[in-house]
Amino acid sequence: MSTGLAAAERALERGDYGLCLRLLEPLAAANPITEPEGAAIRMVMVTAWMGQGDERKAITTCRLLTRCKDPDLRNRARQLLSVLEAPSLERPARWSMQLPTLDMAPRMGKGSPSSSRRRKPTPPPPPPTGPTQAPSAGFAVLVLTVLLGLTLLLSGCVRVKAEIDLAGPDRLAMSWRINSLSGHSLPWQQNFAKALRTEGLNWTVQKDRTGSLNLISPTLGSDQAARLMRSSVELAGRSAGVTLPTPDLSIVERNWLIGVQQQLNLRLDLSPLAEFPAGDLQVSITPVHDLQQVNSSPMTGRLEGDVLLWVLDSGSVNQLQIRRWQWSPLGLGSVLIGLLLLLSFLLQSMRVRLGFGYPELPS
Repeated sequence: MSTGLAAAERALERGDYGLCLRLLEPLAAANPITEPEGAAIRMVMVTAWMGQGDERKAITTCRLLTRCKDPDLRNRARQLLSVLEAPSLERPARWSMQLPTLDMAPRMGKGSPSSSRRRKPTPPPPPPTGPTQAPSAGFAVLVLTVLLGLTLLLSGCVRVKAEIDLAGPDRLAMSWRINSLSGHSLPWQQNFAKALRTEGLNWTVQKDRTGSLNLISPTLGSDQAARLMRSSVELAGRSAGVTLPTPDLSIVERNWLIGVQQQLNLRLDLSPLAEFPAGDLQVSITPVHDLQQVNSSPMTGRLEGDVLLWVLDSGSVNQLQIRRWQWSPLGLGSVLIGLLLLLSFLLQSMRVRLGFGYPELPS
């Protein structure tokens, strides 16, 4: 497939869009768009269709590519789709200068002096809006306001990292770190912190001058932590003017006396955040020792020491499942006491069999 794709790319570079599409059609039939190879093939086909002016096929394929698993191809498809769906503007006729048609046909004989003179072209009529005037003060204020709004909007990107510490059976602690990439606190962060204090949620709120907002919760039960996460996500969406789906956090446990078998389930629907930059939403969970006991989609988590790092995919439904074993100190102590009692009983039985009898107090 790599040979055919390379030949199609060379044809695309030469501007031979028809040959490029003929080479890619059998490859596209053999590789569905859900696979990485199929998505790369269709991205080249979109470029060829754009060269031929077939925008309908290009737009349809770009919409499918915005849901592929490769974040790079997904971002490129979104950029092409915004270009293809942009409205086309008609150019006013007065923006162009039209040259008069010159009569280059040869004429027989000598013309009159009046006909040999050059005729001055008729000046164009004035524009319907009147003569150009200098911009007024109100127009300058409007431009400055728009530029300031764009500056705040473009510099308002944040990086969110949520940490979950599995402290013990049915016990966990959470912390959120919301950092502003502009180095200054954003209005959304200030509104979110104020809403958390107003609602009285169980967070310790910390802010600094670098635009960082830290939320730290105490050690809670799984049900309390799930309620705290749902309420906080609802407040965060309300502060930003976005309706976010309710997250789902649950811990299923089975007690085996000496330890607890845990299964953590986390589901986050980030469909409303499709335009959020990739990689700026991250969840870390500790302690996790075996990556084989972790199932995550659509992004795969990675293990650094005993910390699981899971990057969320904006615009998709993210799911995580972790299975782990948690030892119980109380259960281990109970088993040890039982073994010591059994050992004491066996030693006492051996003493009686040897004829020493039961131990007696001195007379």
